[in-house]
Amino acid sequence: MAFFKAQQMKTNGKFYPVAVLVDRPMEINEIASQIAEASTVAKADVVAVLAALPSVMARGMNAGRSVHLQDLGHFRYTAAAKKGGRDTAKEVTADDIARARVRFTPETRFSGDTTTRALTPGEVRWTRFDGQPQPDPEDPDAGTDEGADGEDPLG
Repeated sequence: MAFFKAQQMKTNGKFYPVAVLVDRPMEINEIASQIAEASTVAKADVVAVLAALPSVMARGMNAGRSVHLQDLGHFRYTAAAKKGGRDTAKEVTADDIARARVRFTPETRFSGDTTTRALTPGEVRWTRFDGQPQPDPEDPDAGTDEGADGEDPLG
């Protein structure tokens, strides 16, 4: 389940829902554990593969290619230019690039009148966040996850 809160916009004074993060990020260890549970691959092997992935992706993008991870999406570099621009195309150099960014485009599937994007399984269930996340009644393990030091990660 995903969480939201109401936030007032300064431009018109109206309230709109905004997504809220309620816990620490999922780190490579947790992801590896869940992949290992869902497959026949050992957690250590999953960690090794996931740890190697960023440098392999960067190498491909540095070679001018995009990276496609099936069922996840596409990653590619975009360039953010310095302010001002140039008068002619011939004047533009690599020095005119202020920084590189990575653009992610989720995998998209079309089925009839339905469009589904990776990482959003069909319908996202939203729940209002009022200071403490509530356990998901459909997830028997929800609400039992503690931090690595045994402390409640939310404080």
